[in-house]
Amino acid sequence: MKGFFNRTTAAFRRKTLTATLFMLCAFMAQAQTSTAQRELVTPATPFFMPHFYVGVQAGGAYDIGEAKFADLLSPALQATVGYQFTPLLGARFGLSGLWARNRYAYPEAKYQWNFVQPAVDVQLNLTNLIMGWNPDRPFDVNAFLGAGVAYEFNNDDAEKADQRFGIDFQKLWRDSRWSPAVRGGLNADYWLTDKIALGFEANANMMPDHFNSKRGKKDNRDWHFNALVGVKICLGPRYGITEPVYREVQVVTPVVEKRRLFQDDDAIALMEVVQFELNKSIIRSSEYDKIIRVAQYLNSHPESHVELTGFADKLTGNADINQRLSVERAQAVSQFLIDRGIDRSRISKYAKGDRVQPFEVNEDNRATICIVIEEGLKKEITEEE
Repeated sequence: MKGFFNRTTAAFRRKTLTATLFMLCAFMAQAQTSTAQRELVTPATPFFMPHFYVGVQAGGAYDIGEAKFADLLSPALQATVGYQFTPLLGARFGLSGLWARNRYAYPEAKYQWNFVQPAVDVQLNLTNLIMGWNPDRPFDVNAFLGAGVAYEFNNDDAEKADQRFGIDFQKLWRDSRWSPAVRGGLNADYWLTDKIALGFEANANMMPDHFNSKRGKKDNRDWHFNALVGVKICLGPRYGITEPVYREVQVVTPVVEKRRLFQDDDAIALMEVVQFELNKSIIRSSEYDKIIRVAQYLNSHPESHVELTGFADKLTGNADINQRLSVERAQAVSQFLIDRGIDRSRISKYAKGDRVQPFEVNEDNRATICIVIEEGLKKEITEEE
């Protein structure tokens, strides 16, 4: 009888403990916390910033004359300092020249002379005029029109030919002289970074008839053409990004739902998915606010770090191209964070190419997934429990 009583008591205790645990679990599932969260009102928006820039270019020059094309070519240099006032309008001061070549047909005489040409140009950005300003666009095409003066010197070759062959140059000048010049042309820049661009320029310079010491038919103007390649460097930022505007909202969240965010070893505090366009690794302005949220959390939580994993969609490109794209997409987000003060040591980068497709919709896999890990959160939750 006593054994039966003990067994009954133990069974009752087990049932009571089970019921108690069930009620406790039910209570925890229903338990809620009211937390203040920020709701985005106005997203971060890029805006144009006026800026100075410098440029250095080198290439070839051509002067119209009575000779084969190759005989009238000469090297050319140009250095510029400019200011972009608006997305459309800019101005620059340039110093160009080196030497020029020409030929007298009969008796035959080839000669060259030196010149330096300072000029001021007004530039119109054709790309922004036609397509609108976009800081993510990697190229710009500009048309320009300007005026200046050419300082000509060292015309010894023409003087010697005049004395030796008795050539009547008619427009021969000696020692040195200044000549007015009008110029115009096109240049194109391809931006390697936010501040450095590779550029190409073609320009035409109209000079007085005496520029090449020869008299043209009806005193025609002389023409000097340049084709140049070089580097352009901005001395300040080309654009800025407005701070996003948030408002505080109270969000009631079940505790159990909150705990599901955390893994066994690390605590995932924040996750953002930065989307990219097809075959692109340039961050669109519409995605800026996502990365800014990551940067703000990292700056306010010094114990946290972020893991960036780049992906590419499987239905376009090939494995090699998609692997490269995923690397570049992770790097683009990483550089964005570094530019906003996040130390490189707090950023881990991975690239999955198209080997892993985290999303069912193919286009959504053109992305970099940002996961912020806060080491201290799991410990805090464990202590609260």
